Amino acid sequence: MIADTFAKHFAHWNITLPEEDLENRSSGYIQQAGWLIQYCFGKDENGEYLDYYAAHRMTDDSHVRIYDDGREESLPALSGWLLHSDDPAEAKRLEEEHDERNRTVVEALLEKGFDKFTINMALSAGLDKETKK
Repeated sequence: MIADTFAKHFAHWNITLPEEDLENRSSGYIQQAGWLIQYCFGKDENGEYLDYYAAHRMTDDSHVRIYDDGREESLPALSGWLLHSDDPAEAKRLEEEHDERNRTVVEALLEKGFDKFTINMALSAGLDKETKK
């Protein structure tokens, strides 16, 4: 059911999980049709699952858990949206909140072994700001 649910999400691009990774429950990534999709398998109190993080420059990122029964759960993904204010203090606070939330998402992704980042992902995470300090 995991493979079928994943394939439905990416049917338009004919993207499926590699058979060998499915059989061995191995982590991996797919770069195809403009997508960077990183995935790993796991198990919790609700059963076996596949977590994937999908990034494409033409859409928002998605971070999804698919359980072996086909049930899905949305997980935190990087946000490219940044609220702004004309008040400089409020604008700074909003930017800091945005960057902190995205840094938390990056840490969770890295814990899963999702260490491949597109330029848009890196910019959304504020990784370009780290070098400016």
